[in-house]
Amino acid sequence: MLNKRYFAIYVILFLCLFLFPQQSFSGTSSRPENIPDSIITLSSGYVLVVDKQYQKIYAFKKNGAFSKVFESPCSTGKNQGAKQSTGDAKTPNGVFFATKLLHNPGSPEIYGTLAFPLDYPTLSDKRAGRNGTNIWIHGTTKPLSPLQSNGCVVLRDSDLHRLTDLIYFNKTPVIIQESINWISPKQIPPAKEELERILALWNRYSISADMKSLDALYLPGAEVKGKRREELIRKFKSLKPLNDHFLLQPRDVSILRQENTAIIMFDQIVAVNNDNSFQGAYNKLVLERLNNRWFIVDDVTSTASTDKNIARTATATAVPVQKNQIKTDSNTGTNTNTSTTGEVTALLTKWAASWKSGDMKKFRSCYAVNFKSKNMSLDDWVSHKNDVRKRSKNINVRIDNIRITADTINATASFTQYYSSSILKSKSSKKLELKKIDGGWKITRETI
Repeated sequence: MLNKRYFAIYVILFLCLFLFPQQSFSGTSSRPENIPDSIITLSSGYVLVVDKQYQKIYAFKKNGAFSKVFESPCSTGKNQGAKQSTGDAKTPNGVFFATKLLHNPGSPEIYGTLAFPLDYPTLSDKRAGRNGTNIWIHGTTKPLSPLQSNGCVVLRDSDLHRLTDLIYFNKTPVIIQESINWISPKQIPPAKEELERILALWNRYSISADMKSLDALYLPGAEVKGKRREELIRKFKSLKPLNDHFLLQPRDVSILRQENTAIIMFDQIVAVNNDNSFQGAYNKLVLERLNNRWFIVDDVTSTASTDKNIARTATATAVPVQKNQIKTDSNTGTNTNTSTTGEVTALLTKWAASWKSGDMKKFRSCYAVNFKSKNMSLDDWVSHKNDVRKRSKNINVRIDNIRITADTINATASFTQYYSSSILKSKSSKKLELKKIDGGWKITRETI
């Protein structure tokens, strides 16, 4: 009888192993990590997502593939549902942005040592009659309990300090929703094609200064009017003749959605200087879905931001390099500073010098194997650069006004690049994202 019982157990185990792949029982999987369907597309930076049902906050980043870089418990409003009015102890749903960082905003037991005010109520909230103030992401030094806030998103103070380095004011989206719908990164999120089509049309009509067609993309009554409309028309008319000579497409595009509200963020070229350098602007389009159609209800344009918009704590490393120049000549030495800033600066020196000299082996060694830029892999990128060198002579590169922001494993270097060759002379703002891999810094992404 006992032998029959053991035999039956062996049969069951065999069938389980046969019917279910081994990875189903393991803690790891080769499959891409699922992401919230509210992240339609992400080009750079981070996205924070709050799941009110499971009382969790996550941060996601895209380096080739999506990755979850932060996760912690949180506490939202005592009363469930989306915030409607002052005092209802509910946390709002939507896509928001942190506007500043507050140090020691109140009693540490209640507010912790840091707080990020959010831009609630947004224009969409006001249109819907929702109100309220002082919706923050803040910390607490007492034990965290679910559903205990008066409407804010509360984290353990230590977790909020870890999150701080991922937040860029007015650029890092904070999506708050009742419950996350997780999908595969390979799955096309709902509304992706329609929202991308609206952005393409907005850009086309802007470049051609076709205000009548542009107005049709906006919710009736929300069209750009008055003095700002006159300024836009002047700007669009100045871009029209440049379209035949430059690729005036939106760059660094990210699209986020929460139910019937969406945000499209992108950089746009607004002028070309006499030396062929570009002037750009950071844009946000706010859209609402009404009667199964998306309409633009607001747009925000701002000039290039400075590192003052990067959230910092006393423990974060964010060092602007004052009046620093890196010249790619034979007299340039390697920065021997052992700090993070020195290490990143040394890599920039190597990167610029190898590009000027044509040492493509050394140039390639500055990049991580998973590097991505303009939909090109590292192999494609190096091949593209080789083609540029074949068509160019007398390449010279100089970088100036370096700003470095870093933690222990991630860094961003922003600077002005002066480039000249036999076929091109330009001045542009460039950003390199870096990661510390096997003890050395490598470039993972490059944007202009």
